[in-house]
Amino acid sequence: MSKKKASKLSRTRSGRAGPNVAYLGLGSNMGDREEFIEQAIFLLSKAPGLRVLKRSTNYETEPEGEEEQPNFINAAVEIETSLAPQKLLSVIQDIETALGREREFEWGPRPIDIDILIFGDRVISTDNLQIPHPLLHERIFALQPLKEIAPYLVHPILEKTMEELLEERSQTSNEKYDDALPGFKEIKRGVADDYEKW
Repeated sequence: MSKKKASKLSRTRSGRAGPNVAYLGLGSNMGDREEFIEQAIFLLSKAPGLRVLKRSTNYETEPEGEEEQPNFINAAVEIETSLAPQKLLSVIQDIETALGREREFEWGPRPIDIDILIFGDRVISTDNLQIPHPLLHERIFALQPLKEIAPYLVHPILEKTMEELLEERSQTSNEKYDDALPGFKEIKRGVADDYEKW
């Protein structure tokens, strides 16, 4: 399948009519990291209104932000859901809590971290949720597993595929992207800022 056709398919599948296709990023750097990833995917698959369609392999990555902590295991999943984005966020937070996630410290170690990376073609900016994830285009550890399962998925704002974004980010890994992108707003500080800061 050509990139053009695949890109069009990604957009079609992510449309708002009926269930939406969304993409989640998962990370763990406490305890049995791979087991936490597996448990999270299992609980996602059992959540009402949600079906796991595809998952990436696991990737071990070094932490960003607070670097004095264990390496992460990262993965991505493609889901189909009839849930609204805010309801999906609530389900995700319940799963994180069930697996022992605490939110007292920013950037610290955590047994599980689940982020909504892309939800169909939606662009959402609220106090507790931003879609697409505002740091997705900067994070190789999120782009790599996402590119594995959806290389031609198009970023709704940047209008580039995950494959293109990963290639660009890999080439400029020592540079920082300009955060002043259309559709993004300044990330607030505080517990409600759960889209997450990684």
